Amino acid sequence: MKTIMASTLAELELTDHNKASLFEGGALGPLLHLVSCGDIPMKEVAVKALQNLSSLPENGLQMIKEGAVQPLLGLLFQHISSFSSLREQVATTIMHLAVSTVSQESSPTLVSLLESDDDIFKLFSLINLAGPDVQQNILLAFHALCQSPSASNIKAKLTEVHKKFCLCVQF
Repeated sequence: MKTIMASTLAELELTDHNKASLFEGGALGPLLHLVSCGDIPMKEVAVKALQNLSSLPENGLQMIKEGAVQPLLGLLFQHISSFSSLREQVATTIMHLAVSTVSQESSPTLVSLLESDDDIFKLFSLINLAGPDVQQNILLAFHALCQSPSASNIKAKLTEVHKKFCLCVQF
């Protein structure tokens, strides 16, 4: 049943209202389970469904709050070279999540996409290791994060990561 739902959500053109309704109806939990536990083709379908739902900023913020980031980053950091479309879909979904953080200015509790310096460093390092579509989405994610309410923190961490990265290149 989860497989059919994920496949349908991955392929449908949904209105924002439909995306919000599906999300409110509990679509996230089963999709995250498939991302974490499914085989590669199932992960691909689940991520494509998440990508579809995450284009609505409210859904993106809720996905971050409910723990979608770490499983997605885990997939992005895995070296699944034969499944480049999976990495591209994950990168697009992460970019959607980053964009959703920009619109939370009136929220009493700010949501941050990247919690650790390690996540920022690994995501930054993928810019040099990934294909052009993944690179573009990672750069767009960082661009959005630098416009979010946590921009000063992200910019400081990126500056620090850049300095460490330049030191590594010199040696």
